[in-house]
Amino acid sequence: MGDFGWLSVVPPLLTIVLAIATKEVLMSLFLGVLSGALIYAHWSPLGALENMIQFIVYDSLVYIDEGSAWNMQVVIICMLLGGLIGLLVRSGGSTAFGDILSKKIKTKRGAQGMTWLIGILIFFDDYFNALTNGAVMRPISDRFGVSREKLSYIIDSTAVGICLIVPLSSWVAFIVSLINGAYTDAGQAVDGFRVFLHVIPYNYYAWLSIFMVLVVVYLSLDFGPMAKAEERTRTTGALCDMTFSGGDADEDDFSSIPQSDKGKAVDLLLPIFLLIGLALTFMLYTGGLFGGGISVLEAVMNMDGMTALVYAVSITVVFSIIYYRLRGLSKVSQSINAMITGMKSMVFVIVLLSFAWGIGAVTSYLQTAEFLAYKMVGSVPAWTLPLLIFIFACVMTFSTGASWGTYAIMVPLAVPLAIQMGANELACIAAVIGGGGFGNHCSPLADTAILSSAASNIRHTDHIKTQIPYSVTCAVAAAVGFLLSGFMESPFIPMLVVAGIFMVSVFVLNKLFGAKRYAKLDAAGVGEVPLPADKDTTKSDAETPEKKL
Repeated sequence: MGDFGWLSVVPPLLTIVLAIATKEVLMSLFLGVLSGALIYAHWSPLGALENMIQFIVYDSLVYIDEGSAWNMQVVIICMLLGGLIGLLVRSGGSTAFGDILSKKIKTKRGAQGMTWLIGILIFFDDYFNALTNGAVMRPISDRFGVSREKLSYIIDSTAVGICLIVPLSSWVAFIVSLINGAYTDAGQAVDGFRVFLHVIPYNYYAWLSIFMVLVVVYLSLDFGPMAKAEERTRTTGALCDMTFSGGDADEDDFSSIPQSDKGKAVDLLLPIFLLIGLALTFMLYTGGLFGGGISVLEAVMNMDGMTALVYAVSITVVFSIIYYRLRGLSKVSQSINAMITGMKSMVFVIVLLSFAWGIGAVTSYLQTAEFLAYKMVGSVPAWTLPLLIFIFACVMTFSTGASWGTYAIMVPLAVPLAIQMGANELACIAAVIGGGGFGNHCSPLADTAILSSAASNIRHTDHIKTQIPYSVTCAVAAAVGFLLSGFMESPFIPMLVVAGIFMVSVFVLNKLFGAKRYAKLDAAGVGEVPLPADKDTTKSDAETPEKKL
Protein backbone atom coordinates (compact mmCIF):
# COMPACT_ATOMS: atom_id res chain seq x y z
CA MET A 1 0.00 0.00 0.00
CA GLY A 2 1.26 3.48 -0.83
CA ASP A 3 2.01 6.26 1.68
CA PHE A 4 -0.56 8.71 0.31
CA GLY A 5 -3.68 7.12 1.81
CA TRP A 6 -6.96 8.75 0.85
CA LEU A 7 -5.08 11.52 -0.99
CA SER A 8 -4.41 8.94 -3.72
CA VAL A 9 -8.14 8.95 -4.50
CA VAL A 10 -8.33 12.74 -4.93
CA PRO A 11 -6.96 13.10 -8.54
CA PRO A 12 -9.31 10.62 -10.27
CA LEU A 13 -12.27 11.65 -8.10
CA LEU A 14 -11.65 15.35 -8.79
CA THR A 15 -11.38 14.66 -12.52
CA ILE A 16 -14.63 12.70 -12.65
CA VAL A 17 -16.61 15.23 -10.60
CA LEU A 18 -15.32 18.19 -12.62
CA ALA A 19 -15.93 16.44 -15.95
CA ILE A 20 -19.54 15.67 -15.07
CA ALA A 21 -20.19 19.09 -13.50
CA THR A 22 -18.51 21.29 -16.13
CA LYS A 23 -18.69 19.03 -19.23
CA GLU A 24 -15.11 20.15 -19.95
CA VAL A 25 -13.21 16.87 -20.01
CA LEU A 26 -9.80 18.21 -21.06
CA MET A 27 -9.75 20.89 -18.35
CA SER A 28 -10.90 18.31 -15.80
CA LEU A 29 -8.17 15.89 -16.82
CA PHE A 30 -5.58 18.67 -16.63
CA LEU A 31 -6.64 19.63 -13.11
CA GLY A 32 -6.75 15.98 -12.09
CA VAL A 33 -3.20 15.37 -13.29
CA LEU A 34 -2.06 18.64 -11.68
CA SER A 35 -3.54 17.66 -8.33
CA GLY A 36 -1.83 14.28 -8.54
CA ALA A 37 1.46 15.88 -9.48
CA LEU A 38 1.21 18.22 -6.47
CA ILE A 39 0.39 15.36 -4.12
CA TYR A 40 3.24 13.21 -5.41
CA ALA A 41 5.65 16.18 -5.15
CA HIS A 42 4.47 16.83 -1.58
CA TRP A 43 2.97 20.17 -2.69
CA SER A 44 6.14 21.52 -4.33
CA PRO A 45 5.09 23.64 -7.40
CA LEU A 46 8.34 23.00 -9.26
CA GLY A 47 8.25 19.33 -8.44
CA ALA A 48 4.62 19.19 -9.60
CA LEU A 49 5.58 20.68 -12.97
CA GLU A 50 8.28 18.05 -13.42
CA ASN A 51 5.83 15.34 -12.41
CA MET A 52 3.22 16.51 -14.92
CA ILE A 53 5.72 16.25 -17.75
CA GLN A 54 6.68 12.81 -16.46
CA PHE A 55 3.06 11.60 -16.23
CA ILE A 56 1.70 12.98 -19.51
CA VAL A 57 4.72 12.83 -21.82
CA TYR A 58 7.30 10.32 -20.65
CA ASP A 59 5.27 7.68 -18.82
CA SER A 60 2.41 7.77 -21.33
CA LEU A 61 4.19 8.24 -24.66
CA VAL A 62 7.97 8.62 -24.72
CA TYR A 63 9.65 6.35 -22.19
CA ILE A 64 9.65 3.02 -24.01
CA ASP A 65 8.47 0.41 -21.57
CA GLU A 66 5.56 -1.96 -22.11
CA GLY A 67 2.92 0.61 -21.19
CA SER A 68 4.22 3.62 -23.10
CA ALA A 69 5.05 1.53 -26.18
CA TRP A 70 1.46 0.25 -26.16
CA ASN A 71 0.15 3.81 -25.84
CA MET A 72 2.28 5.02 -28.72
CA GLN A 73 0.93 2.22 -30.88
CA VAL A 74 -2.60 3.39 -30.00
CA VAL A 75 -1.65 6.91 -31.15
CA ILE A 76 -0.34 5.55 -34.45
CA ILE A 77 -3.47 3.44 -34.96
CA CYS A 78 -5.75 6.40 -34.25
CA MET A 79 -3.88 8.65 -36.67
CA LEU A 80 -3.82 6.02 -39.42
CA LEU A 81 -7.48 5.11 -38.93
CA GLY A 82 -8.35 8.80 -39.10
CA GLY A 83 -6.39 9.01 -42.35
CA LEU A 84 -8.13 5.89 -43.69
CA ILE A 85 -11.56 7.38 -42.90
CA GLY A 86 -10.53 10.46 -44.86
CA LEU A 87 -9.60 8.23 -47.81
CA LEU A 88 -12.92 6.39 -47.63
CA VAL A 89 -14.81 9.68 -47.68
CA ARG A 90 -12.72 10.97 -50.59
CA SER A 91 -13.46 7.85 -52.65
CA GLY A 92 -17.22 8.39 -52.45
CA GLY A 93 -17.54 4.81 -51.23
CA SER A 94 -19.00 5.90 -47.88
CA THR A 95 -21.81 7.78 -49.61
CA ALA A 96 -22.49 4.93 -52.03
CA PHE A 97 -22.57 2.38 -49.23
CA GLY A 98 -24.87 4.64 -47.24
CA ASP A 99 -27.23 4.88 -50.21
CA ILE A 100 -27.38 1.09 -50.47
CA LEU A 101 -27.95 0.57 -46.76
CA SER A 102 -30.60 3.28 -46.76
CA LYS A 103 -32.52 1.19 -49.30
CA LYS A 104 -31.97 -2.05 -47.39
CA ILE A 105 -32.46 -0.61 -43.90
CA LYS A 106 -35.98 0.76 -43.79
CA THR A 107 -36.18 1.96 -40.20
CA LYS A 108 -34.31 3.77 -37.49
CA ARG A 109 -34.33 0.54 -35.49
CA GLY A 110 -32.66 -1.20 -38.42
CA ALA A 111 -29.82 1.35 -38.45
CA GLN A 112 -29.24 0.84 -34.73
CA GLY A 113 -29.45 -2.92 -35.10
CA MET A 114 -26.83 -2.86 -37.85
CA THR A 115 -24.51 -0.84 -35.60
CA TRP A 116 -24.98 -3.48 -32.89
CA LEU A 117 -24.27 -6.30 -35.36
CA ILE A 118 -21.05 -4.72 -36.64
CA GLY A 119 -19.95 -4.22 -33.03
CA ILE A 120 -20.53 -7.91 -32.33
CA LEU A 121 -18.67 -9.05 -35.45
CA ILE A 122 -15.51 -7.03 -34.71
CA PHE A 123 -14.84 -8.94 -31.50
CA PHE A 124 -11.06 -9.03 -31.40
CA ASP A 125 -10.21 -5.48 -30.22
CA ASP A 126 -12.26 -2.72 -28.62
CA TYR A 127 -10.31 0.23 -30.09
CA PHE A 128 -10.51 -1.12 -33.60
CA ASN A 129 -14.16 -1.99 -33.04
CA ALA A 130 -15.18 1.49 -31.89
CA LEU A 131 -13.36 3.47 -34.58
CA THR A 132 -14.32 1.18 -37.46
CA ASN A 133 -17.97 0.88 -36.42
CA GLY A 134 -18.21 4.64 -36.06
CA ALA A 135 -16.65 5.26 -39.46
CA VAL A 136 -19.06 2.88 -41.21
CA MET A 137 -22.29 3.56 -39.34
CA ARG A 138 -22.21 7.22 -38.31
CA PRO A 139 -23.27 8.58 -41.73
CA ILE A 140 -26.01 5.95 -41.95
CA SER A 141 -27.35 6.46 -38.44
CA ASP A 142 -27.38 10.21 -39.12
CA ARG A 143 -29.64 9.64 -42.10
CA PHE A 144 -32.18 7.84 -39.95
CA GLY A 145 -32.17 10.39 -37.17
CA VAL A 146 -30.35 8.32 -34.54
CA SER A 147 -29.01 10.63 -31.86
CA ARG A 148 -25.23 10.62 -31.56
CA GLU A 149 -25.68 9.74 -27.87
CA LYS A 150 -27.46 6.53 -28.85
CA LEU A 151 -24.88 5.74 -31.54
CA SER A 152 -22.01 6.21 -29.10
CA TYR A 153 -23.76 4.05 -26.50
CA ILE A 154 -24.28 1.18 -28.96
CA ILE A 155 -20.67 1.37 -30.14
CA ASP A 156 -19.21 1.46 -26.62
CA SER A 157 -21.47 -1.26 -25.19
CA THR A 158 -20.73 -3.73 -27.96
CA ALA A 159 -17.02 -2.90 -28.30
CA VAL A 160 -16.27 -3.62 -24.64
CA GLY A 161 -18.95 -6.23 -23.95
CA ILE A 162 -18.04 -8.55 -26.81
CA CYS A 163 -14.31 -8.42 -26.00
CA LEU A 164 -15.12 -9.72 -22.50
CA ILE A 165 -17.02 -12.76 -23.78
CA VAL A 166 -15.56 -14.01 -27.07
CA PRO A 167 -12.36 -15.90 -26.16
CA LEU A 168 -10.40 -14.58 -29.15
CA SER A 169 -9.83 -10.95 -28.21
CA SER A 170 -6.84 -8.96 -27.03
CA TRP A 171 -8.63 -8.49 -23.69
CA VAL A 172 -9.06 -12.22 -23.13
CA ALA A 173 -5.41 -12.93 -23.93
CA PHE A 174 -4.43 -10.53 -21.15
CA ILE A 175 -7.00 -11.88 -18.70
CA VAL A 176 -5.98 -15.50 -19.34
CA SER A 177 -2.35 -14.65 -18.59
CA LEU A 178 -3.45 -13.17 -15.25
CA ILE A 179 -5.56 -16.24 -14.44
CA ASN A 180 -2.60 -18.53 -15.14
CA GLY A 181 -0.34 -16.44 -12.93
CA ALA A 182 -2.86 -16.21 -10.09
CA TYR A 183 -3.42 -19.97 -9.91
CA THR A 184 0.31 -20.65 -10.19
CA ASP A 185 0.98 -18.30 -7.27
CA ALA A 186 -1.76 -20.12 -5.34
CA GLY A 187 0.04 -23.41 -5.96
CA GLN A 188 -2.36 -24.81 -8.55
CA ALA A 189 -1.55 -25.69 -12.16
CA VAL A 190 -4.51 -24.88 -14.42
CA ASP A 191 -5.18 -24.11 -18.07
CA GLY A 192 -6.11 -20.42 -17.89
CA PHE A 193 -7.97 -20.53 -21.19
CA ARG A 194 -10.18 -23.41 -20.04
CA VAL A 195 -10.87 -21.56 -16.82
CA PHE A 196 -11.93 -18.52 -18.82
CA LEU A 197 -14.32 -20.62 -20.91
CA HIS A 198 -16.02 -21.73 -17.69
CA VAL A 199 -16.10 -18.11 -16.47
CA ILE A 200 -18.08 -16.87 -19.50
CA PRO A 201 -21.58 -17.91 -18.23
CA TYR A 202 -20.91 -16.04 -14.95
CA ASN A 203 -20.05 -12.78 -16.72
CA TYR A 204 -23.51 -11.33 -16.07
CA TYR A 205 -22.57 -7.69 -16.66
CA ALA A 206 -21.00 -8.28 -20.07
CA TRP A 207 -23.97 -10.31 -21.27
CA LEU A 208 -26.45 -7.71 -20.05
CA SER A 209 -24.54 -4.79 -21.58
CA ILE A 210 -24.80 -6.43 -25.00
CA PHE A 211 -28.39 -7.60 -24.57
CA MET A 212 -29.59 -4.22 -23.28
CA VAL A 213 -28.82 -2.57 -26.61
CA LEU A 214 -31.32 -4.87 -28.33
CA VAL A 215 -33.90 -4.31 -25.61
CA VAL A 216 -33.84 -0.50 -25.71
CA VAL A 217 -33.63 -0.41 -29.51
CA TYR A 218 -36.27 -2.95 -30.53
CA LEU A 219 -38.66 -2.42 -27.61
CA SER A 220 -38.23 1.38 -27.59
CA LEU A 221 -37.41 1.43 -23.88
CA ASP A 222 -35.04 4.39 -23.63
CA PHE A 223 -35.00 6.23 -20.32
CA GLY A 224 -33.19 9.03 -18.54
CA PRO A 225 -30.85 11.41 -20.42
CA MET A 226 -30.85 9.05 -23.42
CA ALA A 227 -34.62 9.38 -23.80
CA LYS A 228 -34.23 13.15 -23.67
CA ALA A 229 -31.49 13.05 -26.31
CA GLU A 230 -33.59 10.85 -28.58
CA GLU A 231 -36.53 13.21 -28.13
CA ARG A 232 -34.35 16.18 -29.08
CA THR A 233 -33.28 14.47 -32.30
CA ARG A 234 -36.82 13.41 -33.19
CA THR A 235 -38.30 16.85 -32.61
CA THR A 236 -35.55 19.24 -33.70
CA GLY A 237 -33.36 17.13 -36.01
CA ALA A 238 -30.26 18.00 -33.94
CA LEU A 239 -28.13 14.86 -33.72
CA CYS A 240 -26.20 16.14 -30.69
CA ASP A 241 -25.73 19.22 -28.56
CA MET A 242 -22.02 19.50 -29.30
CA THR A 243 -19.39 17.55 -31.24
CA PHE A 244 -16.42 15.73 -29.73
CA SER A 245 -14.02 18.65 -30.23
CA GLY A 246 -16.53 21.19 -28.92
CA GLY A 247 -18.01 22.41 -32.21
CA ASP A 248 -21.64 22.95 -33.11
CA ALA A 249 -23.85 19.93 -33.69
CA ASP A 250 -23.81 20.30 -37.48
CA GLU A 251 -20.02 20.45 -37.79
CA ASP A 252 -18.22 17.54 -39.46
CA ASP A 253 -14.44 17.11 -39.57
CA PHE A 254 -14.71 15.46 -42.99
CA SER A 255 -17.12 17.89 -44.67
CA SER A 256 -14.25 19.75 -46.33
CA ILE A 257 -13.10 16.63 -48.23
CA PRO A 258 -14.37 16.62 -51.85
CA GLN A 259 -15.97 13.28 -52.74
CA SER A 260 -15.70 11.39 -56.01
CA ASP A 261 -19.02 10.94 -57.80
CA LYS A 262 -17.84 7.60 -59.21
CA GLY A 263 -17.45 5.80 -55.89
CA LYS A 264 -19.23 2.52 -55.26
CA ALA A 265 -19.97 0.52 -52.14
CA VAL A 266 -17.08 -1.83 -52.91
CA ASP A 267 -14.70 1.11 -52.56
CA LEU A 268 -15.63 1.26 -48.89
CA LEU A 269 -16.07 -2.44 -48.22
CA LEU A 270 -12.86 -3.70 -49.86
CA PRO A 271 -10.50 -1.65 -47.63
CA ILE A 272 -12.60 -2.46 -44.54
CA PHE A 273 -12.59 -6.21 -45.22
CA LEU A 274 -8.88 -6.06 -46.03
CA LEU A 275 -8.25 -4.28 -42.75
CA ILE A 276 -10.17 -6.88 -40.74
CA GLY A 277 -8.51 -9.79 -42.56
CA LEU A 278 -5.03 -8.32 -42.09
CA ALA A 279 -5.69 -7.59 -38.42
CA LEU A 280 -6.69 -11.19 -37.72
CA THR A 281 -3.77 -12.53 -39.76
CA PHE A 282 -1.17 -10.35 -38.06
CA MET A 283 -2.58 -11.17 -34.63
CA LEU A 284 -1.86 -14.84 -35.33
CA TYR A 285 1.49 -13.87 -36.85
CA THR A 286 2.59 -11.91 -33.76
CA GLY A 287 1.47 -14.88 -31.67
CA GLY A 288 3.97 -17.07 -33.53
CA LEU A 289 1.56 -19.24 -35.53
CA PHE A 290 3.46 -19.02 -38.80
CA GLY A 291 6.76 -19.81 -37.15
CA GLY A 292 5.61 -23.39 -36.68
CA GLY A 293 5.37 -25.56 -33.63
CA ILE A 294 2.39 -23.95 -31.89
CA SER A 295 -1.37 -24.20 -32.22
CA VAL A 296 -3.84 -21.49 -33.17
CA LEU A 297 -4.99 -21.37 -29.55
CA GLU A 298 -1.43 -20.79 -28.34
CA ALA A 299 -0.96 -18.10 -30.97
CA VAL A 300 -4.11 -16.33 -29.77
CA MET A 301 -2.81 -16.38 -26.21
CA ASN A 302 0.58 -14.96 -27.26
CA MET A 303 -0.59 -12.38 -29.81
CA ASP A 304 0.37 -8.70 -29.74
CA GLY A 305 -2.88 -7.04 -30.74
CA MET A 306 -1.62 -3.46 -30.97
CA THR A 307 1.36 -4.33 -33.14
CA ALA A 308 -0.89 -6.39 -35.40
CA LEU A 309 -3.27 -3.44 -35.83
CA VAL A 310 -0.40 -1.08 -36.68
CA TYR A 311 0.69 -3.46 -39.45
CA ALA A 312 -2.87 -3.95 -40.70
CA VAL A 313 -3.86 -0.27 -40.80
CA SER A 314 -0.56 0.80 -42.41
CA ILE A 315 -0.92 -1.71 -45.25
CA THR A 316 -4.59 -0.85 -45.74
CA VAL A 317 -3.84 2.88 -46.04
CA VAL A 318 -1.16 2.26 -48.70
CA PHE A 319 -3.44 -0.17 -50.53
CA SER A 320 -6.33 2.31 -50.51
CA ILE A 321 -4.24 5.13 -51.98
CA ILE A 322 -3.07 2.90 -54.83
CA TYR A 323 -6.47 1.29 -55.34
CA TYR A 324 -8.32 4.61 -55.55
CA ARG A 325 -5.76 5.90 -58.04
CA LEU A 326 -6.22 2.83 -60.24
CA ARG A 327 -9.98 3.17 -59.97
CA GLY A 328 -9.77 6.78 -61.06
CA LEU A 329 -11.46 7.98 -57.88
CA SER A 330 -8.64 10.08 -56.48
CA LYS A 331 -5.18 11.20 -57.50
CA VAL A 332 -2.39 10.37 -55.07
CA SER A 333 -2.05 14.04 -54.06
CA GLN A 334 -5.79 14.26 -53.43
CA SER A 335 -5.71 11.09 -51.35
CA ILE A 336 -2.83 12.44 -49.29
CA ASN A 337 -4.78 15.64 -48.61
CA ALA A 338 -7.84 13.63 -47.57
CA MET A 339 -5.69 11.44 -45.35
CA ILE A 340 -4.14 14.49 -43.65
CA THR A 341 -7.61 15.92 -43.01
CA GLY A 342 -8.63 12.62 -41.45
CA MET A 343 -5.53 12.56 -39.27
CA LYS A 344 -6.25 16.10 -38.08
CA SER A 345 -9.63 14.90 -36.86
CA MET A 346 -7.81 12.61 -34.41
CA VAL A 347 -5.60 15.27 -32.81
CA PHE A 348 -8.08 16.14 -30.07
CA VAL A 349 -8.67 12.42 -29.48
CA ILE A 350 -4.95 11.89 -28.91
CA VAL A 351 -4.65 14.91 -26.62
CA LEU A 352 -7.56 13.60 -24.56
CA LEU A 353 -6.11 10.09 -24.46
CA SER A 354 -2.71 11.45 -23.40
CA PHE A 355 -4.24 13.22 -20.41
CA ALA A 356 -6.33 10.14 -19.59
CA TRP A 357 -3.15 8.06 -19.64
CA GLY A 358 -1.58 10.80 -17.49
CA ILE A 359 -4.28 10.22 -14.87
CA GLY A 360 -3.49 6.52 -15.16
CA ALA A 361 0.18 7.29 -14.43
CA VAL A 362 -0.89 9.43 -11.46
CA THR A 363 -2.96 6.61 -9.96
CA SER A 364 -0.08 4.22 -10.57
CA TYR A 365 2.46 6.41 -8.74
CA LEU A 366 0.03 7.14 -5.90
CA GLN A 367 -1.00 3.46 -5.82
CA THR A 368 -4.69 4.38 -5.87
CA ALA A 369 -5.92 0.96 -6.95
CA GLU A 370 -3.77 -0.86 -4.39
CA PHE A 371 -5.03 1.45 -1.65
CA LEU A 372 -8.67 0.86 -2.61
CA ALA A 373 -8.11 -2.89 -2.78
CA TYR A 374 -6.43 -2.84 0.65
CA LYS A 375 -9.31 -0.90 2.18
CA MET A 376 -12.10 -2.84 0.54
CA VAL A 377 -10.97 -6.45 0.66
CA GLY A 378 -11.11 -7.73 4.20
CA SER A 379 -12.56 -10.49 6.34
CA VAL A 380 -16.02 -11.21 4.92
CA PRO A 381 -18.26 -14.30 4.60
CA ALA A 382 -17.34 -16.47 1.62
CA TRP A 383 -20.79 -16.18 0.04
CA THR A 384 -20.43 -12.39 -0.22
CA LEU A 385 -17.05 -12.51 -1.97
CA PRO A 386 -18.23 -12.49 -5.65
CA LEU A 387 -20.55 -9.53 -4.97
CA LEU A 388 -17.93 -7.57 -3.04
CA ILE A 389 -15.27 -8.19 -5.66
CA PHE A 390 -17.67 -6.97 -8.36
CA ILE A 391 -18.38 -3.77 -6.41
CA PHE A 392 -14.68 -3.20 -5.76
CA ALA A 393 -13.79 -3.72 -9.42
CA CYS A 394 -16.53 -1.31 -10.50
CA VAL A 395 -15.34 1.39 -8.09
CA MET A 396 -11.69 0.87 -8.91
CA THR A 397 -12.13 1.04 -12.69
CA PHE A 398 -14.53 3.98 -12.47
CA SER A 399 -11.94 5.83 -10.37
CA THR A 400 -8.95 5.10 -12.58
CA GLY A 401 -10.49 4.49 -16.03
CA ALA A 402 -8.12 1.55 -16.44
CA SER A 403 -9.86 -1.81 -16.88
CA TRP A 404 -6.61 -3.67 -17.51
CA GLY A 405 -5.05 -2.04 -14.44
CA THR A 406 -7.99 -3.27 -12.36
CA TYR A 407 -7.61 -6.77 -13.80
CA ALA A 408 -3.87 -6.77 -13.11
CA ILE A 409 -4.52 -5.99 -9.44
CA MET A 410 -7.80 -7.76 -8.73
CA VAL A 411 -7.39 -11.12 -10.52
CA PRO A 412 -4.26 -12.03 -8.47
CA LEU A 413 -6.21 -10.99 -5.35
CA ALA A 414 -9.53 -12.63 -6.20
CA VAL A 415 -8.26 -16.11 -7.08
CA PRO A 416 -6.29 -16.88 -3.88
CA LEU A 417 -9.02 -15.26 -1.75
CA ALA A 418 -11.66 -17.46 -3.34
CA ILE A 419 -9.51 -20.58 -2.91
CA GLN A 420 -8.70 -19.84 0.75
CA MET A 421 -12.28 -18.94 1.65
CA GLY A 422 -13.93 -21.73 -0.35
CA ALA A 423 -15.87 -19.24 -2.46
CA ASN A 424 -17.01 -19.66 -6.06
CA GLU A 425 -13.75 -19.05 -7.94
CA LEU A 426 -15.33 -18.73 -11.38
CA ALA A 427 -17.87 -16.18 -10.16
CA CYS A 428 -15.10 -14.17 -8.47
CA ILE A 429 -13.06 -14.01 -11.68
CA ALA A 430 -16.17 -13.03 -13.65
CA ALA A 431 -16.89 -10.33 -11.05
CA VAL A 432 -13.48 -8.76 -11.71
CA ILE A 433 -14.00 -8.90 -15.48
CA GLY A 434 -17.52 -7.48 -15.32
CA GLY A 435 -16.54 -4.73 -12.88
CA GLY A 436 -13.77 -3.66 -15.24
CA GLY A 437 -16.27 -3.54 -18.08
CA PHE A 438 -18.67 -1.39 -16.05
CA GLY A 439 -15.95 1.11 -15.16
CA ASN A 440 -14.83 1.24 -18.77
CA HIS A 441 -18.37 2.14 -19.82
CA CYS A 442 -19.00 4.78 -17.15
CA SER A 443 -15.70 6.47 -16.34
CA PRO A 444 -14.89 9.71 -18.20
CA LEU A 445 -11.25 8.56 -17.95
CA ALA A 446 -11.76 5.29 -19.87
CA ASP A 447 -9.98 5.17 -23.22
CA THR A 448 -12.58 3.04 -25.03
CA ALA A 449 -15.32 5.45 -23.92
CA ILE A 450 -13.26 8.34 -25.29
CA LEU A 451 -12.81 6.60 -28.63
CA SER A 452 -16.53 5.76 -28.80
CA SER A 453 -17.35 9.44 -28.29
CA ALA A 454 -14.83 10.41 -30.95
CA ALA A 455 -16.12 7.81 -33.41
CA SER A 456 -19.65 9.18 -32.93
CA ASN A 457 -18.42 12.81 -32.97
CA ILE A 458 -20.19 13.76 -29.75
CA ARG A 459 -19.04 15.62 -26.66
CA HIS A 460 -17.51 13.03 -24.37
CA THR A 461 -19.42 14.02 -21.23
CA ASP A 462 -22.72 13.70 -23.15
CA HIS A 463 -21.81 10.11 -24.01
CA ILE A 464 -20.95 9.32 -20.39
CA LYS A 465 -24.06 11.05 -19.00
CA THR A 466 -26.43 9.15 -21.26
CA GLN A 467 -24.70 5.77 -20.89
CA ILE A 468 -24.33 5.69 -17.10
CA PRO A 469 -28.03 4.95 -16.32
CA TYR A 470 -27.97 2.00 -18.73
CA SER A 471 -24.70 0.62 -17.38
CA VAL A 472 -25.84 1.06 -13.76
CA THR A 473 -29.04 -0.85 -14.56
CA CYS A 474 -26.97 -3.73 -15.94
CA ALA A 475 -24.59 -3.56 -12.98
CA VAL A 476 -27.36 -3.68 -10.35
CA ALA A 477 -28.95 -6.70 -12.01
CA ALA A 478 -25.53 -8.36 -12.38
CA ALA A 479 -24.82 -7.70 -8.68
CA VAL A 480 -27.84 -9.85 -7.78
CA GLY A 481 -26.39 -12.61 -9.94
CA PHE A 482 -23.04 -12.43 -8.14
CA LEU A 483 -24.82 -12.50 -4.78
CA LEU A 484 -26.71 -15.66 -5.80
CA SER A 485 -23.48 -17.17 -7.16
CA GLY A 486 -22.14 -17.02 -3.63
CA PHE A 487 -24.68 -19.72 -2.78
CA MET A 488 -24.92 -21.64 -6.06
CA GLU A 489 -22.29 -23.37 -8.15
CA SER A 490 -24.27 -23.25 -11.39
CA PRO A 491 -24.59 -19.88 -13.16
CA PHE A 492 -27.85 -20.65 -14.92
CA ILE A 493 -30.39 -20.04 -12.13
CA PRO A 494 -28.66 -16.74 -11.21
CA MET A 495 -28.69 -15.81 -14.90
CA LEU A 496 -32.45 -16.38 -15.12
CA VAL A 497 -33.01 -14.27 -12.02
CA VAL A 498 -30.70 -11.57 -13.38
CA ALA A 499 -32.55 -11.52 -16.70
CA GLY A 500 -35.91 -11.20 -14.94
CA ILE A 501 -34.75 -8.37 -12.68
CA PHE A 502 -33.14 -6.63 -15.64
CA MET A 503 -36.26 -6.73 -17.82
CA VAL A 504 -38.55 -5.52 -15.02
CA SER A 505 -36.09 -2.72 -14.20
CA VAL A 506 -35.89 -1.51 -17.80
CA PHE A 507 -39.68 -1.46 -18.20
CA VAL A 508 -40.15 0.40 -14.91
CA LEU A 509 -37.41 2.92 -15.66
CA ASN A 510 -38.87 3.53 -19.11
CA LYS A 511 -42.29 4.07 -17.55
CA LEU A 512 -40.95 6.53 -14.98
CA PHE A 513 -38.18 8.26 -16.92
CA GLY A 514 -38.91 7.52 -20.58
CA ALA A 515 -39.65 9.82 -23.50
CA LYS A 516 -43.25 10.41 -22.40
CA ARG A 517 -41.99 12.07 -19.23
CA TYR A 518 -40.07 14.62 -21.25
CA ALA A 519 -43.06 15.13 -23.51
CA LYS A 520 -45.18 15.99 -20.46
CA LEU A 521 -42.53 18.42 -19.27
CA ASP A 522 -42.45 20.05 -22.69
CA ALA A 523 -46.22 20.30 -22.77
CA ALA A 524 -46.05 22.03 -19.40
CA GLY A 525 -43.63 24.56 -20.83
CA VAL A 526 -40.50 23.17 -19.22
CA GLY A 527 -38.96 21.87 -22.43
CA GLU A 528 -38.87 23.29 -25.93
CA VAL A 529 -41.23 21.26 -28.09
CA PRO A 530 -43.76 18.45 -27.54
CA LEU A 531 -42.92 14.89 -28.46
CA PRO A 532 -44.69 13.66 -31.59
CA ALA A 533 -46.12 10.17 -31.98
CA ASP A 534 -43.35 7.57 -31.92
CA LYS A 535 -42.60 5.97 -35.23
CA ASP A 536 -39.70 4.57 -37.18
CA THR A 537 -37.69 7.01 -39.22
CA THR A 538 -37.62 5.90 -42.84
CA LYS A 539 -35.36 7.12 -45.55
CA SER A 540 -37.89 9.66 -46.70
CA ASP A 541 -38.00 11.05 -43.15
CA ALA A 542 -34.23 11.23 -43.01
CA GLU A 543 -34.05 13.23 -46.21
CA THR A 544 -36.13 16.12 -44.90
CA PRO A 545 -34.05 19.27 -44.30
CA GLU A 546 -34.20 18.98 -40.52
CA LYS A 547 -32.87 15.43 -40.52
CA LYS A 548 -30.09 15.69 -43.03
CA LEU A 549 -26.89 17.31 -41.82
